[in-house]
Amino acid sequence: MSQTKQELRTKLREARTNMDEASRTRENAAIIANVSYYIRSKQPKRIAAYVPVRTEPGGRLLLDALHAETSALILPVSLEDRRLDWALYEGPTSLVPGAFGIQEPGGTRLGPEALNFCDLVIAPALACTPSGIRLGKGGGFYDRALATGVKADVITLLFNGEIRDDIEVEEHDLPVNVIITPAGVRNLGA
Repeated sequence: MSQTKQELRTKLREARTNMDEASRTRENAAIIANVSYYIRSKQPKRIAAYVPVRTEPGGRLLLDALHAETSALILPVSLEDRRLDWALYEGPTSLVPGAFGIQEPGGTRLGPEALNFCDLVIAPALACTPSGIRLGKGGGFYDRALATGVKADVITLLFNGEIRDDIEVEEHDLPVNVIITPAGVRNLGA
């Protein structure tokens, strides 16, 4: 019997929290190397990403690695109605606490439609199915943002073991095009 999404989210969050620091550091370094390689192969002009918390893939070094690979990196600003606005990342000192306690860029807001002008979108996930259906954190922020007709390649970053076939898939769930783990890049196509 498969677990409910919420039970699976709890289990995955606990696994990330309990990951030993040496493994986390090693896997984060490999993820950053793999995502940097992927970005260099695509040469996107504008990337949308997110500010990872301590237990998320890529860790605290991810944003500066992404910023070094593109001329424009935009990050989400959470709105009260569970939608996302976007602002340009201008370095770690430009981040401020957001509405939900997550760090956000403090600069000029670009509007929710800024995502539609990106060449690459990096969406957070706790896990993904082998076919690329992501299990988000449960707030629906990215599901709503990606459902607006985003044409960019959508990728997600995961730790080893987070590609799973026991994720409950619902009609509104949208697939990502690429899954990047410490083991490599899994291109799922358009």
